[in-house]
Amino acid sequence: MKAVEFGKLAAAAEAQRWQRIGLRYAKRAAFLVVAALFGLFAMISAHVVLWVLCYGPWNTGKVWASFIVLGVDVLFVVVFALLGRGKPPGAVEIEARITRDQNLNAMRSAFAFSAVTATVVGPAGRMAGRGLLDLVRGRFRRPRRGRVR
Repeated sequence: MKAVEFGKLAAAAEAQRWQRIGLRYAKRAAFLVVAALFGLFAMISAHVVLWVLCYGPWNTGKVWASFIVLGVDVLFVVVFALLGRGKPPGAVEIEARITRDQNLNAMRSAFAFSAVTATVVGPAGRMAGRGLLDLVRGRFRRPRRGRVR
């Protein structure tokens, strides 16, 4: 049956789409974990910078070293946060969605056609068939005695 084949193709396309979505979310989560880790390092560095600034302005070596570490940590936070940001679906995912939609529509139309066919062949078909059979029987039946037609 065509409808079952369309359903299988739609299910395969949907499985491929969900696999791609899962991979995309896994990559996004990994990048966000790394960004959170470097964000923690940036907070620690900010505390060190604040401590060194409070310790005394004449120790400029420690301050600049802390600012450099803080700048590198912030740079990593920005890079990994941008990598972990949402990406649009890939070409394979879009193609799988289109295939799924086309096959679901074809499956729906095949089921609708089979329902219409069953309706026509069902009661209406039986009624038309019975009328045709009665007409044929009437032509080949011998006339009954005593009845005038």
